[in-house]
Amino acid sequence: MVLRPLMHIPDGYLSPATCATLYAGAAPFWYTSLRKMRRVLHSRMVPLVSLFAAFSFIIMMFNLPLPGGTTAHATGVAIAAIVLGPWASILAVSTALTIQALFFGDGGVTAIGANCFNIAVVGSISAYAVYRVIAAGSPVASPRRVVAAILGGYVSINLAALVTSLELGLQPLLYRDASGAPLYAPYPWAIAIPAIMIGHLLVAGVAEAVVSGGVVAYLQRAEPHLLQPETLAGVREWSSAKALWATLALLAILAPLGLLAVGSAWGEWSLEDFVTPDSRAAIANASGGAALPAQVPAGMDRLAQRWKAPLSDYTVPFFGDERGGYVIAAFTGALLVILLAGAIAFFSRRRSTQESTYFLEKTIAGFLRALEYASSAEQMAASKGLLQKVDPRVKLAGLFGLIVVAATVSRLGVIAALFGVAFFLAILSHLSFVKLAAWVWAPVLLFTGLIALPAMVLTPGDVVAGGGIFSVTASGVRGAAFLILRAETAATLSALLVLTTPWPWVLKALRSLQCPAVLVAILGMAYRYIFVILQNALDILESRRSRTVGPLAATEVRRSMTTAAGVLLSKSVQMSGEVHLAMQARGYRGDVHVLTGFRTRSADWVWLAGFAAVAVFALWLSAGGHA
Repeated sequence: MVLRPLMHIPDGYLSPATCATLYAGAAPFWYTSLRKMRRVLHSRMVPLVSLFAAFSFIIMMFNLPLPGGTTAHATGVAIAAIVLGPWASILAVSTALTIQALFFGDGGVTAIGANCFNIAVVGSISAYAVYRVIAAGSPVASPRRVVAAILGGYVSINLAALVTSLELGLQPLLYRDASGAPLYAPYPWAIAIPAIMIGHLLVAGVAEAVVSGGVVAYLQRAEPHLLQPETLAGVREWSSAKALWATLALLAILAPLGLLAVGSAWGEWSLEDFVTPDSRAAIANASGGAALPAQVPAGMDRLAQRWKAPLSDYTVPFFGDERGGYVIAAFTGALLVILLAGAIAFFSRRRSTQESTYFLEKTIAGFLRALEYASSAEQMAASKGLLQKVDPRVKLAGLFGLIVVAATVSRLGVIAALFGVAFFLAILSHLSFVKLAAWVWAPVLLFTGLIALPAMVLTPGDVVAGGGIFSVTASGVRGAAFLILRAETAATLSALLVLTTPWPWVLKALRSLQCPAVLVAILGMAYRYIFVILQNALDILESRRSRTVGPLAATEVRRSMTTAAGVLLSKSVQMSGEVHLAMQARGYRGDVHVLTGFRTRSADWVWLAGFAAVAVFALWLSAGGHA
């Protein structure tokens, strides 16, 4: 039988409706945790959030034998709640549980909400409540705090186990097939509650109590400030509480001790356990003699294989030694938990410090980037690169033709070759690689990637990665590659035209090629006056900021921005009328006049022939003419 710790509900044991309900139940606590941390989290607490998330992850790898041949473990939730408070503890432990499910298959992906609700939410709140009630008013060094931690740990893990048993025992009461067989978890409350609670009341609860009391006793001597939330701002560096970090590393090294407890946790049996005679007998023995259904529950069979964790059951595929692989998995998981918890805490804090002016500052920065883009584009168009010397009409016709070809060819290699041509021309035209990446390639990749990613798993075909509803198919990958590469090629070719040609020349080239005057007029005026409007908006926002003393409340920021938007709209409408009158007075009819006239030279005809040759050759290759 496969070894898994108790209380991590796998995929298939809860119905989709139950999973959705518990995700919804956990969501308000996640949201409130982020809100609370955003207001009170000092930046120096980031290491502590990461530390206790990793501690919870590691401590759950130490499995303890239970009567009947099953296993259990402590969770570390109580000590996290005591030091961090319940809200930061919920976030830290939820992070650990999510990493366990996604990377190690410890708990189901569909059941992340349930496991977080049971362990992180119920465990954190109950542990903190018991600790605060018992330790209220006592000095940091008081033995009463150790007793409070012991009782908080014992109560919290047993309440979490009770909620878990209620969820599992509810499934056969609500979800059965036409023959009356259970669809998900097979045992009702009368079996599930005693099977889970006896082991926790006698063993797992004691382990959690010992861990919680022992850590609090150590902190009273070595790190007393960690037991005083009001002084946590004194934690100044990642090296603070270094003894705790050393203990965490030692626990990761000792993680193989968890392998000494043999047997599977009650309620976390694999599909193979349902059909193996020895496993079925062991499950019945641990369930008070009640036998399993004759067949694997249909709903469980459908959901259990949805996600294949890369390091399932804390094993490293390429590492032959089981104990060594367990240590590697422990360090890997702890690192992932630290990185994720640290990122959540850091960005929560960063958002809190900018909450009152973030939208205003971001808007101003966006306007400045737009103006910078226009200025840089004009400078690149005026430089002495290769394409800058080509007649704008030739560039317009040639590059547009290549865009059409990139959109029609049916060979991925041909599109890649066209992208290579565009990239080569960009280098010879002295275009900034960094700016092309920031202005063209990254936005296009982000936009098309969001569209292409679902196609990778929704398109039928041979599976190349994943499994179940998350199966990535070869045809899906190919379709995504076509979409992304076509978009990148077309965008790069368009950027070559705009960034190597002054905008008035582009407009005149359009008119020379018989583009309708109305369209040219709209393009010209829109491009010119969008930057005038941007400058007006920037002036309004800067003026507003210069008259603001101190941070504004979120409602005031929104009211200020809506007022600025209304003023900007009014000024824009007024300006459009003035522009229209000025155009009429000057006789503008849609034709673009520039001081430099277009003159086609011999080199321009060579360029036109070259564009045509590349387009024809690409079409020929796509049609299989090279075969």
